[in-house]
Amino acid sequence: MIRIFKIFLFPLGILIFCTYVFFEKSAVENHSIFYIKGSNLYEIIKRDDSFGLAKIVFFVVENAPKIKDRIPTGEYVVNKEDTVFTVIKNMLAKDVAIRKITIPEGYTVAMILEELKNNELLLGEITKIPQEATLMPDTYFYRFGDSKVSIVSKMKNQMNKVLSLLSAQNKTGLSMEEILILASLIEKETSIEEERVLISSVFHNRLAKKMRLESDPTVIYALSNGYGKIDRKLARSDLFADSAFNTYRHAGLPPTAICCPGEKSILAAMNPAKTNYLYFVAKKEGKEHWFSSNYKDHLARIKERK
Repeated sequence: MIRIFKIFLFPLGILIFCTYVFFEKSAVENHSIFYIKGSNLYEIIKRDDSFGLAKIVFFVVENAPKIKDRIPTGEYVVNKEDTVFTVIKNMLAKDVAIRKITIPEGYTVAMILEELKNNELLLGEITKIPQEATLMPDTYFYRFGDSKVSIVSKMKNQMNKVLSLLSAQNKTGLSMEEILILASLIEKETSIEEERVLISSVFHNRLAKKMRLESDPTVIYALSNGYGKIDRKLARSDLFADSAFNTYRHAGLPPTAICCPGEKSILAAMNPAKTNYLYFVAKKEGKEHWFSSNYKDHLARIKERK
């Protein structure tokens, strides 16, 4: 009788244990686990070492080929109330997590590529460097396992789409390439929406008079080798830097854009305000600018901000 009891007790214990394992809640606030088909699977388990539920999920999946073959590579979010059963059910339902990456207006190509390079959820390498201003700043959605190149392609396609829609509004006589260059300067000079068309008017007026644009961001772009940022303030000596991008030394537009401008700056480059402004300088406080039509008033504004 005791022997018969032991025979039934063992499978009953297994059943109770499995029920506990499969339906015990994860007890985590939120987490992400990964399932990658192939040799990288155990590397991901090791990364989630502190999260026991992940190990159980991977053990079940790895030892059940019919389940494993139906689960796509991806990232799966685990919530506080989830169990091993619900996690595997979500994986079978291909309920992969959707993430997003936001590229701010005014980022250079170098800054964008650095952002993508540091993203561990995007795979592969970018071997072909895009030209400046060919990537559209925006929010892009992706899934774990997508390639870095695919995000670059999305950004290129979005920029082409925006330019195609806006091109009819260009009444300036500048080519679209020149508009992008000018828009990149506007993007770097101000983040205040109503000022974009005013700064655009300054640059258009200067180009018409064959005056040098004298834009600080072009100097920064030259000093940073295209990165777009330096870890100090510009010195007066920097304005004499020998670079084709230095608009204090060279007349006209720089050879390429100096960042990836957003739609508002592109529109401002196409539609400058009608002014006689030739100068602008940042106010002492805040991000706003003073605008002047002559050098005497401009110097007075410079003294006022000190």
